[in-house]
This record gives sequence, structure tokens and C-alpha cells, in this order.
Amino acid sequence: MKGFQQTLKNRISFNGQALHCGKDVAVNLIPQPVDTGVLFARSDLPGKPVLKATPANVVDTLRSMAIGADGWRIQTIEHLMAALHALQVDNLLVEVDGPELPLGDGSAQFFMKKILEAGLVTQEKPRKVRKITAPVAVIDEREPHSYLIALPGKGLRLSYYFTSDHKVTGNQFAQYVITPEVFQKEIAPARTIAFYRELEALRKQGLALGGNMDIAVVVGEDSYLNPLRFEDEIVRHKILDLLGDLYLLGPIEGEIIGLRSGHKLDLELALKLENQLV
Repeated sequence: MKGFQQTLKNRISFNGQALHCGKDVAVNLIPQPVDTGVLFARSDLPGKPVLKATPANVVDTLRSMAIGADGWRIQTIEHLMAALHALQVDNLLVEVDGPELPLGDGSAQFFMKKILEAGLVTQEKPRKVRKITAPVAVIDEREPHSYLIALPGKGLRLSYYFTSDHKVTGNQFAQYVITPEVFQKEIAPARTIAFYRELEALRKQGLALGGNMDIAVVVGEDSYLNPLRFEDEIVRHKILDLLGDLYLLGPIEGEIIGLRSGHKLDLELALKLENQLV
């Protein structure tokens, strides 16, 4: 995971439908100089306001990770952030002309392919990979069986245990040492989960307006309602989300273990780790 900082070789532009607002949005990924980090900007607003992707700038964790300030936001950043984390893209400006990134196919594959097509360029300064130095844990007080534990370790190892009493999904466990190759093959294609019975309720809340049967693992009462990419696609996507959320901290080294956690706990862990990493 060490080496030199990287950015995109070329600026790229693309568009797609956002999951929750259902709108078609345009995105520009623009290379940046060393030590910039990952920036997000709203190109549709006066002055194109810019914000760095950090734990302190998160404004919402309901169903996605959203950063924002002064009344504007960009949500569902986690799939792009996962691709940037795994492919070791350190410096980038992400411009979007709406309040949410496009969902693509519901995985990180959409963004991964765009980044690899643009190509990466090595920059002149070494990466600063910060290390977890002591155990840190966060627990959901409302649901004590949901938690995340961070431990010291070499590289970045993510383990996740997805538990459910639903007869279709059952329980799923996965563990990966994150490398660009592992991400591309094992994690990036895994799509988000949607329980069919929840879709109508989500739409009444103004969420999942851009959803369809191609952009999620859709779970029915008695079976999956569309073909799976992996038998354990759900837990792989949980690791994908965790990988993206952790990139709010920049490159890190250590081991993360999750049980029934989501974006809310991911943010709590990032906030707790921020001052401890060295």
C-alpha cells in the first residue's frame, strides 16, 4: 500500500442516474497535485463549492455516506471512495452537477472501470499511510450486536460478518486483504442489497427513486429476484462500503472487523481513529 502518491493520468467525464434522487447527474474526475486528498465539488451551484472528503465533513449516514456544508451536500460517495481507496488514488477533484453521485450498476465496478480507463500517474511525493496503533471499538447502543473493531496489522485487512434471520440471505462472512487486484476481482462487482418488501417504503421516504432490478441484489420472500454475481455478494458489498467509508481517513494500515455495522458506525469509527493514527 506504500509507494508514491497517485492521481489520474487524464481528466474524465461521465454521467448516470443517482439512486436516491433518481436524477441523471454528470461527473468530472479531475487530477490534482500531491497532498490534495479527495475533494468533492457541486458544479451546479454558484462558485462551485468544494469540500474535502473527511469524517468531519460528513452530514448524513442514512442509507449512504453524504458530505456537505452550508446547506449543500453530495451523497452516495462510498462506491467511488472504495474504488479510489483500493486503486490507491490519493489526489482527485470530483465535480458533480447534483446532490448525489450516479449509482452505475450498484457496485464500485462502474467507477473502477472509469478510473482504469483514464489511467493512473505516479506523483513525486511518497504516500503517507497511517497506521492503527491500538485497538479501537465502536458499538451501536441501540443494537449492541452491531460493532466495529480496529486493530493494528500489516496492510489493510477487512473482515465482515453479515447476519440475518431472512431465510434467503442467511448469514455471510468474508475477509480480504485489500490490494488493487483483490478489489477488482472479488469486491468491486458486488452490488448493494435491496429487500423487495422495503422498496415501497424507501420510495415514500424519497429514497431509491432511481432503483431498478439491475442495480442491486434484490431479496424476495422466498428467493433472490435476480441473478447473483457471487454467492456471498451481500457481505462483499458490505466490505466495499466499509472500504469506501474508511477512505475518509486517507490511506490506512491495520485490521477492521465488522458485525452488522453500517455507514453510521463506519463514521463513528473513523472519527475515533482520526487522532490515533500515526
